[in-house]
Amino acid sequence: MYSSLKGLTSGGGTSSIKRSFPVAPGETIEKDDVVTIFDNMLYRNAEMPVDGLPRFSPDVLYLNSEEYSNSIHPIGGNSYLYIGTTQKVISIYRVELEASRMSVSVVKKLPIYGVEGINQFQFKPLSEDMGILCYLESNTSIWTMLTIRWNDSGLQLGESSRMELYSSTLPSIESLSDNKFLLVWHCTKVAPWRLKASVCHIGLNDLITLEGYATEIDSAANLYSEFAFSKLSAGMFTASYWVKESDTKGSLATKMVTWNGERLALGEKTVIPTAGSWQSEVKHLVLSSVHFILSLKLDTTLTFHPITLREAANIPVNGGPTTGNLTDSFYDAVKISEKRFVTAVCYKESGALVLNLFDTTDGNIKQIAGKAVLTSVKGSSNKLTLTAIGQSLFVLAFNHEPERDYAYTQALMFKMAPDQNVIDDLNWKEQLTTIWSRDAAAYGFIFCPTAASGFIAAGQGRLKLFRCGWSPTRFISSGVGEFNKVTGDHDRIWRTVASVVLSNGYVVIAYRERDTWHGKLSVLQPFEGSYKPIQSHTFSYSHVDNLSIVELTPGVIALQYKQRINPSYDSKQLNSDNTFEELKLLTGSVSSTGLSGKITTGFKPEEAYINSQIVKLDNGYLLHVGVTSNYVVIARVIRCVINDTGVTLTPLDQVEYLDYQRMNASVILIGPNLAAIQTDSKMIVVEVGENGLLCKLADHYFQLQDRTTRGIIADGRGGFIQVTTHNINQELLELTPYRFGNDKLFQYADTRSVNKTTLDVQVEVGADGKAALFYQARWQSGRSSSLAEPHQNLVLGLLDMNAGSNPEDRHYPFPCSEGTLPVFLPLDSQRYFCMGNDPDGNQIYMTAYSNGEQLTYGKPCLTPQGIAGSNGASGEYVEVAIRGITEVEVPLRAGSTYYNGRDGKLSLYPNSSKVGLAISGYELLLE
Repeated sequence: MYSSLKGLTSGGGTSSIKRSFPVAPGETIEKDDVVTIFDNMLYRNAEMPVDGLPRFSPDVLYLNSEEYSNSIHPIGGNSYLYIGTTQKVISIYRVELEASRMSVSVVKKLPIYGVEGINQFQFKPLSEDMGILCYLESNTSIWTMLTIRWNDSGLQLGESSRMELYSSTLPSIESLSDNKFLLVWHCTKVAPWRLKASVCHIGLNDLITLEGYATEIDSAANLYSEFAFSKLSAGMFTASYWVKESDTKGSLATKMVTWNGERLALGEKTVIPTAGSWQSEVKHLVLSSVHFILSLKLDTTLTFHPITLREAANIPVNGGPTTGNLTDSFYDAVKISEKRFVTAVCYKESGALVLNLFDTTDGNIKQIAGKAVLTSVKGSSNKLTLTAIGQSLFVLAFNHEPERDYAYTQALMFKMAPDQNVIDDLNWKEQLTTIWSRDAAAYGFIFCPTAASGFIAAGQGRLKLFRCGWSPTRFISSGVGEFNKVTGDHDRIWRTVASVVLSNGYVVIAYRERDTWHGKLSVLQPFEGSYKPIQSHTFSYSHVDNLSIVELTPGVIALQYKQRINPSYDSKQLNSDNTFEELKLLTGSVSSTGLSGKITTGFKPEEAYINSQIVKLDNGYLLHVGVTSNYVVIARVIRCVINDTGVTLTPLDQVEYLDYQRMNASVILIGPNLAAIQTDSKMIVVEVGENGLLCKLADHYFQLQDRTTRGIIADGRGGFIQVTTHNINQELLELTPYRFGNDKLFQYADTRSVNKTTLDVQVEVGADGKAALFYQARWQSGRSSSLAEPHQNLVLGLLDMNAGSNPEDRHYPFPCSEGTLPVFLPLDSQRYFCMGNDPDGNQIYMTAYSNGEQLTYGKPCLTPQGIAGSNGASGEYVEVAIRGITEVEVPLRAGSTYYNGRDGKLSLYPNSSKVGLAISGYELLLE
């Protein structure tokens, strides 16, 4: 038997090798775990699932990208109920707003049995722990209703009820008692059309049933299907609806409905004659138990009627209304106090977005103040949404289309106290932000206030938290943001992210935040073998791009960025020249406290840059290379002086013109004070002397027939690799090596084709003799990825930069989803800092570990190197059997081969690396 040879070291026996290692930070080892030894520390050899990797932004939560947002509602504490729908499924999420992140604690799924999805949908909270979900499937008249209940930790769904209401518009739902609610709907079963009400009972298993016969509130031949129904107080309700009487007039009716605990009764009715030929919207804004605002939008007019209940019979009395001519339905209103309200109206023809403050103290509407806060808001589907977020702060969301094919969802914050009589002037930088800019397409978000002053904006497959404040400073901010390939301006901007690993170990990432376009800088600190974010700093509230970052001295950074002089939210926001944009240089120190000692310097060249870049030279200078608005490639030197008071950056007078009529230029260091510059047509080598003199040493025109240059990467030996793709041969990757010597720049070896076809290529950096780049795989068979199937078509390639005949290229799948903008930073020869996305779109960060053959994310799950002999927590030493025969406590199948399971346990399934052979029921031969 093998076991009889255990411990022998000669005579043909099998030697057993055991060593002790400390358990890595954050790890827990159990006896018989398959383990990896990395950097002389012990890790359980378990895969880290992509959705288990830490999220970069705690303030953004991506869910199913196919789901449309239907409802979000606070359900107590920091919990929220969010509902999203596809054509096939209703997803009900319990979302927790924690200090560290937004997360899902519970999710329930409801199937939709119809083939065309949902036509109408609503969720109505009825109490502190229960609400009603109600929806109509397309091409049916069958409505489905069920309860949703929540407690301290979970969600419970009641039994579904299906009822035929003969209505295609949303019914209204209001609470009556713990197990009863009032349902009101527009019925078209028989002429004339009717507005009906019925009491619904919540019975066993929360099954909803109609009690008795429905009560007819009113009927008319042309009673419009859009109506308003509201609860004023316990047992007191009001219904408002419009009846068309002819092509030029109609009547607006308001009728009271009461509930005495046993039955419904109809109260008094008030009728207001109106002009107009059709109605688009009618709404209630309840100010108190006896006072509400009735708004009616007809084809040409928008009218706000103050309705007051008077006398013992609760007769609804119409006071003096306010009326305006309006040819579209872009309006909303919000309560300020029991006597005041604010309206927002967008005039489609002029583009004016107007806020008006009204008072109703005497039963009539009196305008207190009015202001056009924006003057050029345009859009074809601009439904306004006003949301109160606490502390007299309000958010107005609207869609804005500054010009054709450019449309954005934006939010404006303003303050309106109950005793305030003026509307403050708007400061764009402090009070206005963009909520959604994906593909430059506006979207109808739903909004929910948070416990603190702020709100959650829920859009298609995404929740985003915004924080707001007014004093001592005004701000509307998305906190820790995110960045993405999709920028919302059809690629009119350049280089939206820049990153660097500092010599003190910190990682700094500067980026243009998705949607808001603000400039943000995040600092990540080394922590337990990986990293943790410690700061997110907004360095610009304008629209930024053209980011480039370098380390000046240990822990001191310089960041270049371009921003709009004034962040425009009109048709001028897409203009780009030196009258609209400016170049900035930011310097500061990075430590455990984040960014400190920040100094921002204006850099005012003679011409505006389309794009530019900075690199740090060994002699203390910065080399600045860019393309001007006249498409000229120029270079200049910036003197850098660092002392106790900070950093001073001074551009020198010399300007070197390097190429003409070019759109692109990139620069890398190939020597202490040597730089290689690539344009669309040639490569150039320049040197910066000790006195800051810039000298062009050589250039080389390259002939790229049917090829596209993707970038250059320094090879660490005084040369560089040019990365190209073949335009005809399915974007085949190609590497061409160049050297500089004897004042000449020349190709020194054959161009090498990498047998990988691509769709898109992003060149990164050199890493331990490898050229690192990302490319989107072009599948040879099967289907391409889509928004619904985004997985694993982004590949990280580590390509051999040596000119030998047997290149050692490595290609690894990279965590990605739609629009992933990856980050790759070498930390040492075996570790890399990376940023990607999980399958839903949440941005994630991780350390990648490599042994030259394998690459894993989040933790080193590499070739198995042994079996743990005991349990161990972080920092404790555990003896590991590395080779030979070891005894285990888990039962084995003698004669079977065992592999490394995904959970770090021994497995019989050959889907990973081989560990050893079972020679008995408790002995394993490690190979």
